[in-house]
Amino acid sequence: MAKNKLQKKKEREKRVAKKKVAEKAARQALEKTTQESKKQIPQRSQLMRSAVPKAETPANAGKKSTFTQRRTGG
Repeated sequence: MAKNKLQKKKEREKRVAKKKVAEKAARQALEKTTQESKKQIPQRSQLMRSAVPKAETPANAGKKSTFTQRRTGG
């Protein structure tokens, strides 16, 4: 019975491994097709992106707090 259990366990591991390999191959094929089918950004959305200004950094990001502000917690 112990041999039978080991054999079943090995067969199950093989099935699971084959399933994982098949899933990985399918996922890679899907990624490949999505990369190939990527479209360029439409002119309208490019226009909208250029119209909205991009916030680079907040105005007070580089300002260090003074000693009194740090001491008082303000």
